[in-house]
Amino acid sequence: MTTEAAPGPRTETNPTGTRGGEHWFSALVGKPWFWILGIALIIAGPLGRAFSHRIPPPPEMKIPLPAFELTDEHGQPFGTEQLKGRVWVADFVFTSCPTVCPKLTARMADIQHRSRHLGEAFHLVTFSVDPENDTPERLAAYAAAYHANGARWSFLTGPLDKIENTVLRGFKIAMGKEPSEPGSTLMSIFHGENLVLVDQAGNIRGYYEANEVGEGELLRVAGILANMPDGETTRAP
Repeated sequence: MTTEAAPGPRTETNPTGTRGGEHWFSALVGKPWFWILGIALIIAGPLGRAFSHRIPPPPEMKIPLPAFELTDEHGQPFGTEQLKGRVWVADFVFTSCPTVCPKLTARMADIQHRSRHLGEAFHLVTFSVDPENDTPERLAAYAAAYHANGARWSFLTGPLDKIENTVLRGFKIAMGKEPSEPGSTLMSIFHGENLVLVDQAGNIRGYYEANEVGEGELLRVAGILANMPDGETTRAP
């Protein structure tokens, strides 16, 4: 007695010899809109993340800087009026300084290079804390030694009382003279070593250490301020 094997499951194929799912996908790939949609989805991801990234606000510090007018390295008046509408950074040096001042000026030269994309929207200003000796001619030679771009970096001097009023009472930066040694009649000049960032409306927006970290943060904030719409950097009350 023989038995017949039960018939196995039937497998149907389409006339092209491919399974139905494979045929559907092949047909879909052949459609131009499929590739257009795929490319659009690929592009939309990074663009969506970019547009959703919120630019951080500038620092809340907003200290009004009193108006000033001094003399630049060309012997011309220079002050608040010439800086209006620009973001700018200030430092404080004297040309005969053998220690910290060359480092401060080298840092400013680096900022000049790294901020070149901001163009005329950003300016650098170096204030002499030894105006009795730092004449415009001496400042011009000092500026040339550090390859200062006269259109983007100014060096200022003037009467001592005006310098003190601007530096001490305006920027709140220390400056003065003290004995080189206790009891000595020889005097040495001292001054603050921070960089100060000022906005388009003449408000102090931050004090930064003259090092790599401080420079990076200063440039970040300067970029935010320089790209803010007009009217958002109004004078503090």
